[in-house]
Amino acid sequence: MESEDVEKIEDHVSEEEILSEDKDFDDRRDYRTVIKEKFCIVWDKSSLLGESATLNHGVTEKDQKLLERIFEADMETYKIPQTVILQGAAGIGKTTLLRKAMLEWADGNLYQQFTYAFYLSGREISQVKEKSFAQLISKNWPSSEGPIEQILSKPRNLLFIIDSFDELDFSFEEPEFALCNDWTQKQPVSFLISSLLRKVMLPESFLLVTARSTAWKRLKPLLHKPHCVKLPGLSKNARMDYIHHLLKDKTWATDAICSIRKNERLFNMCHVCHVCQVICTCLKEQVEKGGNIAVICQTTTALFTYYICSLFSQIDWSVITLPNETLVRSLCQAAAEGIWTMNHILYKKNLRKHELTRDDISVFLDVKVLQKDTEYGNCFAFSHLHIQEFFAALFYLLRENPEEKDYPIKRFENLHLLLESNHFHDPHLEQMKCFLFGLLNKDRVQQLEETFKFTISMDIKGELLMCLEALEKGDSYLSQLRLMDLLHCLYETQDKEFITQALSYFPKIALKVDEEAQLLIYSFCLKHCYSLQTIKLTVMAELKTKLDLKPTAKTCFEDAIAGITHCWKDLFSVLHKNESLREMDLYESRLNKSLMNILSEELSHPRCKLQKLLFGSVCFLDNCQDFSFLTTCHTLTHLDLKDVDLEDNGLEGLCQNLESQRCKLRVLRLESCDLNVYHCQKLSAALKGNKSLVFLNLSTNNLSNDGVKSLCETLGNPNCHLERLSLASCGITKAVCEALSLAITKSKRLTHLCLADNILGDEGIELLSDALSHPQCTLQSLVLRCCCLTSVGSKILSTALLNNRSLIHLDLGSNKLQDKGIKLLCHILQQPTCTVQELELMGCILTSDSCLDLAPIFVKNPNLWSLDLGNNNLEDAGLNILCEALKNPNCHIQRLGLENCGLTPVCCQDLLSLFSNNQSLIQMNLMKNALNYDTIKNLCKVLRSPTCKMKFLALDNKEIHGKKIKKFMNDVRINNPQLVIRPHYYNTESECWWKYF
Repeated sequence: MESEDVEKIEDHVSEEEILSEDKDFDDRRDYRTVIKEKFCIVWDKSSLLGESATLNHGVTEKDQKLLERIFEADMETYKIPQTVILQGAAGIGKTTLLRKAMLEWADGNLYQQFTYAFYLSGREISQVKEKSFAQLISKNWPSSEGPIEQILSKPRNLLFIIDSFDELDFSFEEPEFALCNDWTQKQPVSFLISSLLRKVMLPESFLLVTARSTAWKRLKPLLHKPHCVKLPGLSKNARMDYIHHLLKDKTWATDAICSIRKNERLFNMCHVCHVCQVICTCLKEQVEKGGNIAVICQTTTALFTYYICSLFSQIDWSVITLPNETLVRSLCQAAAEGIWTMNHILYKKNLRKHELTRDDISVFLDVKVLQKDTEYGNCFAFSHLHIQEFFAALFYLLRENPEEKDYPIKRFENLHLLLESNHFHDPHLEQMKCFLFGLLNKDRVQQLEETFKFTISMDIKGELLMCLEALEKGDSYLSQLRLMDLLHCLYETQDKEFITQALSYFPKIALKVDEEAQLLIYSFCLKHCYSLQTIKLTVMAELKTKLDLKPTAKTCFEDAIAGITHCWKDLFSVLHKNESLREMDLYESRLNKSLMNILSEELSHPRCKLQKLLFGSVCFLDNCQDFSFLTTCHTLTHLDLKDVDLEDNGLEGLCQNLESQRCKLRVLRLESCDLNVYHCQKLSAALKGNKSLVFLNLSTNNLSNDGVKSLCETLGNPNCHLERLSLASCGITKAVCEALSLAITKSKRLTHLCLADNILGDEGIELLSDALSHPQCTLQSLVLRCCCLTSVGSKILSTALLNNRSLIHLDLGSNKLQDKGIKLLCHILQQPTCTVQELELMGCILTSDSCLDLAPIFVKNPNLWSLDLGNNNLEDAGLNILCEALKNPNCHIQRLGLENCGLTPVCCQDLLSLFSNNQSLIQMNLMKNALNYDTIKNLCKVLRSPTCKMKFLALDNKEIHGKKIKKFMNDVRINNPQLVIRPHYYNTESECWWKYF
């Protein structure tokens, strides 16, 4: 072929390509024109704020910037997100914003990196049964001859916007293999959308999905690495501006604003403009009728009850028939199921399911409880999510008795499941649950009865109390999330008797109070609580408050400050209102003088029966370390100040109160309080005059030798009543051991001494051994863990034990005793006169050779019942020796620690034989050993037998909860319920007495 002919063909091809590109451009231009025509009309009808054009412009500008940044590259990975979720509350403007985005794209102002943008309405596509994906997206094309193949062949240039994920009436339970990647093939629309979300269909395309915040749990499993963007709505100050705007002509506007701000839940609802309008409209109407603003705003249930009742009061019932109880119940049932399933649209099938017709719901459309979709006429929705939540809550009051039904109750009917939910895991149920409790208030019920003209049963109260009682039995220390939710719900009732009864099931509670709203709710509930036994409160004197918003009336500010003080008093009134309250833990609280005064006043109340007060890691502000309550609270016996930075004046005040004859304190923890020699000397002097204190923990303070010497003088004083003393990690050395030895000898009361983590060495132990050998020694427990002992020190200590008749617990862990050091100790432990019952030898560098010396003790010593050999390289050979002794009928060992002892599957047969034939061993620690799946499986076969003596076994988490082993573990639990298997090992109080309070 001639080169001239080739040039002609190339020219011809170029012209075809150009024509094709021109046609493609024309199609794109026409498509953009259609989009502009469609969305311009919708946008003109929409307004983010309705009444305020100025504010509307500000919010639009802010959200416009948010839209522009959605597909920006990540600052860390530099990758552009392919899937973006735009989250926000119901009614916050997600749909309006996306329609604006489509309009901006069509105008060429936004997302121009995408050749085509397709808008898919969740409400619309839910009504389509079967189509190909190409058909689904081509609805707005100007011609059916559009270049569909050319468009979908370049997915990197496509943006799919799925608006209102919540309104998709699909289960999304399709298995992976059923998904579709062929956009020409007809499929159920649910399959197509699921395929698009899961990146099976057009995986290189970009997705922008809007969803309510509550739908995240349902949406997240469908997506691959989604980037989440939150639409925040009105800021706190913007809310204030908008409320001012809506109520600007009202003389009572300031009172209304104060009342709304006091109710955190109500104020948070105002971040959605439509809800803010509803609240202000309701207040206007009720004030005109002479209503009390404070009462209306006290709870969200009160306000929405007033609002909904007002909707029905505006209708001429001579023209329209009032809905009867059956009809209201059916609507409420539809509302409840929708809240549980997070489906908020009433399609035809939903109406049929709940036996509702279009005629039935016409009255609810007339009063604006429901609204008909203007674009898709065959579907309906509640006028706002909160209206749906209110009617959903009402369902539980109107429903038929579940016990009288001859079929299983549905999930959304289950009250127990509702109460088990919490706002973190089940945010979609939170407000409905609050409304349910709010509707227990007799005034709210009376309003609804007067509106609907039928009686509402209050049997639900008894049902709820039964559920709460069951909840307590399943979780004796109610989780903080559930408790927070419960108190919010109880506050909604404003029913003092019900609150008292509900909280009577929870003798132990834990709360954190760092916000004004929390204080208001918790204090109101707890002042009506009379059955507490233990309470953990983390309180912050500097509350996060709404008072720092834009300036408001002085009286409003002053009232709020006074209200906060009153709430603190109510909160701490639990101390005298709960006569069974024995323990209060204020861990990590921040207390000022005002709170300390309130606390001291309550502790001094004649009806206060508190015994334990814990200030662990508490920060005392304003130099407020006042311990005068020690002389006025005559029941207080335990005080814990662990990790408190005790100031000089605080310690002096503490010492003064300890010297008082009115102080009844028996236990004092001053661990990690930054004490020094001076503090120790002051404390020692105070102890001489104290006749009640028996336990003192001074661990982890730099007391040094001089400080401890002053304490030793006090211990030797016959007036000192101390029985237990912990000086772990106090910076003491062998230089103080002589004074300690003398104090031990002189003291007639000291039974427990902890000297762990001090560099005493063998020489220090030699001095202490003199006291142990003394016939007047009363020590029962001696802790020398990590004290730099060697085999020499062990030999010295062994000799002292030969003459000691009081010691029953000895801890020599984390010392380099080695096999050589343990040999003589074992010889002494075999003697019938040896009184040691519990021995700790963790981390003493022992090998299997030491087991030859340890094994005879098991048989010959009738006193020793607990031995911990953890963190020693005993290996399988060592275990074999120990197992033979443990199976001996004369063995009395009940607890054996073998954590991290170098065991392997080789030891399996020894363990099987031990668990089958042992007569005394009931607790064992096998954590951190290389026991494999087969070993654990074989052990389970023996452990499942009810004749197995074991009651507690510690194994690694993977060995208990592994997928393969799970069924064998379940079999053990079923057949041998007395055996507990856990991934942790509990120390007994006798082993670690200095850590117990």
